[in-house]
Amino acid sequence: MVTILRDISPKIQEAELDKRAMSVFMKVLEILGGPRRLFEYRNLTWLPSIMEASYVVVLASDYSKSRDEIASKLGLSKATVTNILRANPDEAESVIREGFLAGAKRPRHMAGALAKLAYRELKREAGNKDHGREMEQ
Repeated sequence: MVTILRDISPKIQEAELDKRAMSVFMKVLEILGGPRRLFEYRNLTWLPSIMEASYVVVLASDYSKSRDEIASKLGLSKATVTNILRANPDEAESVIREGFLAGAKRPRHMAGALAKLAYRELKREAGNKDHGREMEQ
């Protein structure tokens, strides 16, 4: 796998970062109804943007990287990183609920909103698993 990251500090293990970003990416696909559903939406061009947004969200949320650091590491513009981080996951959820084809108003950065929604869902699921373990003890 070719890594898109540049000059990552040694503190961040690339394999773990890749794993986390891939988890967010796969959760986005699940939220959208699976990869085949993308054919129906005709939005296959979203995939690179969703992958970028997944890395941005993970770097910001799990590694506390600044917008400048993220932009530099991923080779993105600061404006792109800012738009991803400003995206509202609730708006993505609304578009999914109402249906893409129904003409619902889309967030300014749909991939960012989807990645943030997926990240939030993964954290919620992880919290539920942790809570379940606590209840067992």
